[in-house]
Amino acid sequence: MNMQTLLVSINKGGVGKSTIAGQLARYAGTLGLRVLMIDLDDQGNFSQGLIRTNVNVLKNTITQVLKGDLPEFNGTFDLLPADGKVTAELVERARLKTDQDGVAIEIATLAHQNFSKFLDSAKNHYDICIIDGPPALDTRVTMALALASHVICPIQLSQESIEGMASTLNASRGILRIKGTTNPKLDFLGFLPNMVESTPKQKTALADLSESLGKHFLRDNDGKLMVIPKRECIRQAQGLGVSLASMTSTNNGARETWWKLRNVFDVVLDRMGYSALLEDLKEKQDLEQQAAKQKAKLAKLYGPDSQVETDDIAVIEQTKAQELTGDE
Repeated sequence: MNMQTLLVSINKGGVGKSTIAGQLARYAGTLGLRVLMIDLDDQGNFSQGLIRTNVNVLKNTITQVLKGDLPEFNGTFDLLPADGKVTAELVERARLKTDQDGVAIEIATLAHQNFSKFLDSAKNHYDICIIDGPPALDTRVTMALALASHVICPIQLSQESIEGMASTLNASRGILRIKGTTNPKLDFLGFLPNMVESTPKQKTALADLSESLGKHFLRDNDGKLMVIPKRECIRQAQGLGVSLASMTSTNNGARETWWKLRNVFDVVLDRMGYSALLEDLKEKQDLEQQAAKQKAKLAKLYGPDSQVETDDIAVIEQTKAQELTGDE
C-alpha cells in the first residue's frame, strides 16, 4: 500500500504528544514497516527521544527541507529532525515574499510546495510517515494537515481542554476547515485522552467532553473509548528513548501498560489501513512462540541425563506423546 502520513497534533503543550508519536513509530518499526519520522516542533522533544536509540537521522533538517533541500533516504527507521529554526524561518516570515525562478512567492507557499515534494519523494522509500506537530495552530500545522492522510489529537482530561479541542477542529487552521477546503481525503482519527487517571476530576471532565465532543473521540470497532493511562513506566521509556515493549520482560507495570498502549496503536494502524499487516504479524508471532516452546521442550528431552530433573518427567512424557501424534 502507499505510504500513509499521520500527524500527531493539538494546539496545547504538555499532553504527551511526542511520547505517543515516538512509541507509535517504534511499534510500527517492529511490525516491519519502513518508518519516516518528522519533527515539526522547534522544542525537538520528538527528535531527542528518538536520537537516544537506534534511529537513522537524515542529513538535512526540517528547516532545510522546507527551503527546498531533498535528503537521501535510508528507507528503514529514519528521522527528519527539528533544528529549532522553523518558527523564525517560516512561521514569523510566512507572509513575506521571496524570489522563486523570477516569480515573487510567499515563504509559506514555497515551504508548502517543498514539503509536498519531500513527502512525494519519500513515498517510494517508506510505508508510514509520522509527524510530530507543534503545540499551536500556525503555518506548520496548516501545511501538515493539508498534506497528511490522517491526524490524531492527544488531549488531557480537564475542563480547559474543551476550548482547545473546539479550536483544533473548527478554527481557521482547524482540522475540519482544512479537510473541507484543502484536503478532503484527510481522515481525523479522533481525540485520544492521554495520562488518564481514575480521579473524580478527570471523570467529570470526560463526561463533559463526551457530551460536547464525544463523537470526535478515538474508539475501537466496538465503540469503546480508547485512552492511554498515566503510568511511570511510560515516562521512563520516553526518558530512556526506548519502546515501552522493550521493558516488559523486567517490569510488570510496563507489561500491563504496554498491552493497553498496543491496543490503542492497533486501532490507529487499523484505521490507517494496516489491518492486514497486523493480522499477518500476530499469526507469525503465534507460530514463532509455538516453535520456541517446542524447541525448548526438545532441548530438555534430548539433553544430558544429568540435566533431567524429577519434575521434568511429566513434561518429557508429554513431549514424546506430541511427537508421536503431531499435536501441539
